Amino acid sequence: MKNQHLKQSVLTAGVIAGAAFFGGGWQEAHADTVKNSTAQITTTNPNAATSTTDAQCAVASAQAAVSQAQQKVDSASAAVASASAAVNSATAAQSSAASAASVAQSNYAIASAVAQSQMPSSAEQAAALNGSTIDIKNANLNMFDNSSSDASANVKNQIGEVNVTENWHFNQATQKYEMDPSLKDALTVVPDDESMTLDPTKLTQAQQSEISDYVAALINQIRAKFGLTAWIYNDMTLAQALAIVNYAYNSQNWNTSIKLQEIIAQNKAIEAKNKTAKADEQEPLIDRTDAHDLDKVFDNVEYQYNDTSDKVKASWENIGIISDKNPNIASTLIKTMGDLKRVATVSIWDMLFNDAHSQNSHARMLLSTNTEYVGAAMDNYGVLHIYGLIPSAMQKVNETQTALANANKDVETQKGNLSNAEKELNDAVDALNKAQDALEKANLLMAIEAVAKDANQTSSSQSNDSNTKTSSSKSNKQSSLKDVTVKATSEPTKVSQAKHGDSQLLSTSNAITTAEPSIFERLLPQTGNRNGLGMTILGMLMGMMSFGFLGLRKRRY
Repeated sequence: MKNQHLKQSVLTAGVIAGAAFFGGGWQEAHADTVKNSTAQITTTNPNAATSTTDAQCAVASAQAAVSQAQQKVDSASAAVASASAAVNSATAAQSSAASAASVAQSNYAIASAVAQSQMPSSAEQAAALNGSTIDIKNANLNMFDNSSSDASANVKNQIGEVNVTENWHFNQATQKYEMDPSLKDALTVVPDDESMTLDPTKLTQAQQSEISDYVAALINQIRAKFGLTAWIYNDMTLAQALAIVNYAYNSQNWNTSIKLQEIIAQNKAIEAKNKTAKADEQEPLIDRTDAHDLDKVFDNVEYQYNDTSDKVKASWENIGIISDKNPNIASTLIKTMGDLKRVATVSIWDMLFNDAHSQNSHARMLLSTNTEYVGAAMDNYGVLHIYGLIPSAMQKVNETQTALANANKDVETQKGNLSNAEKELNDAVDALNKAQDALEKANLLMAIEAVAKDANQTSSSQSNDSNTKTSSSKSNKQSSLKDVTVKATSEPTKVSQAKHGDSQLLSTSNAITTAEPSIFERLLPQTGNRNGLGMTILGMLMGMMSFGFLGLRKRRY
């Protein structure tokens, strides 16, 4: 009802304003009527000058609000454009990343197929093992669960081995370090292996290839018993493993057995010190994994294969044929290829079933499902290194997949930014619309008050002793018009109302609405005055058009 009343009142005001402007010929014919009608407004509005000043302040304030709102709309529009461009850029990067990932995956599939074709056949792997095996009996992957307080003991009990403690031991009778006799007797080695003498610290390329194939085939044999897929190995993986060993150990003069002895000695000193130290002053023990050259072993290493150069990374490293009691254990135990294969087998046995000190981490590496390539090589100190390998083609897949994941995330982020920017623009447009509505209302209020002021000035120039006779009904209407108009123009909060709401406009328009009967009685043209009638109608139409333009138009941004 409020809006309907407002529209009706504003329409009336528009009609009057239009009539006042365009009805010149009609006013001449009805001058007395105009004088008396405008006098109704001016008589009841003695503070017209002050009211007009207040209305002008309201208009100025509303104009400033519109200007500020327009600036926010412009800024928000620019932000939307920028956010939209960012979405387009991120989407293009996403498409490029997806294409690169697809190419990398295709290249890797080709390289993997080639590597698989070069892998030794099942018969060749069996020949390399020559009957060697590690009996895991009823073992399963659950035996390597770290939830056990003594994981190593748990494993031993499951496989029926309760006497496996230290597979490297010092034989008092022979005064030599020897492997556990039961393990040694269980391994079958062909006569050729026994007749091939060697120095474990100076293996030839052919000897490196033979022990590498033996270790890889033995690991695949164990994995098969756990129902796991076989790992790929061939001459290329040997070249990759040798490159890592040379880079991280041989070139650094890094003897893992000596490093392990140093760690054990340091930990003994720390334990002795901690016995007398306060709880908050005790030092942590050094991790045995520091025996690995961790600073270099996981670098991207260049290697040569088939007269080409490429790069490879290690995803994990297991080390065997070491002893915390004898740093020269390899030279002590290994004299032939048969010895080397037996010692390598015992090392893998230790990784699987004697690994409590490492929380079975070595076993989990050998039985992992996220490795595809394996390589094994001996260093210059007779230490065996086993690697999970990441060839360059696989590295590229990982890199492009990471880049694609980041690109996908960035697209979502930029879309979120665009959504926020669009919301801010919508809010700014709504605020601008409200500010413009307030300005239009303030302008209309000022126009109505200006008409009252002009009418007051006109009436003051006329004779004050005109003989006017009014009926009691007209007197009642004038009294009603006076009461409402005074209320609309004299309240001290008029400017605030003009800025923030419809109440002032409603009050003023109510005054006109209340006076409509008496005003129209005087403003209606007399019969026969066609020019006055035409101008009056034209004035009314222009007033209606003014209302339609100012009050009803809708904006869209």
